[in-house]
Amino acid sequence: MNATVVVIATIALLIVIIVCVYIYNLSKLKTYKSRLDGSVKVINDELENRFKLILDTKSMVNKVTKKEMDFYKNLEDIKNTNITSYDLDIEIKNAIETIRVIDTDYKKLSDKKEFKEILRKLEESDTKITAAKSFYNKNNDLLITFTKKFIPKVVAKLNKIKIQPSYETVELFDEDMKVIDE
Repeated sequence: MNATVVVIATIALLIVIIVCVYIYNLSKLKTYKSRLDGSVKVINDELENRFKLILDTKSMVNKVTKKEMDFYKNLEDIKNTNITSYDLDIEIKNAIETIRVIDTDYKKLSDKKEFKEILRKLEESDTKITAAKSFYNKNNDLLITFTKKFIPKVVAKLNKIKIQPSYETVELFDEDMKVIDE
């Protein structure tokens, strides 16, 4: 009888330890996953914000330059495509650089208060996106390091938590990071 109680108690203790280890690892994995998802949301929200801000400059730029700028048409066409946030980020950066060049070439434009405000908001948005990318990459690195260990790797596989690439290489691997899907 005593041997049976000891065996049952030992098995129960092992089960409790296994469950605790599983819960700890799952909690840590979900924390990293949640941080990654939050970062992606901030990035996508800011990309949409920047997209709208750039389009807000269209009438001012066209009026001052007296030309239709092709990059606005290209950006508007993107709205109708299925593009990753990474690709949209590149297109937006290119558009902002073009706007900055136009700003330096046309004094009338740079004197407009509304235009200056949009440029300020774009700078502020750039800071937010940079911070979100950094936070994403840092937590993604922590997730990758954590899942190199045996038990977290098993828990991650059981719960279908996948390793994500760093933000800069995301377009090569992750089609789930889409933005502007209307």
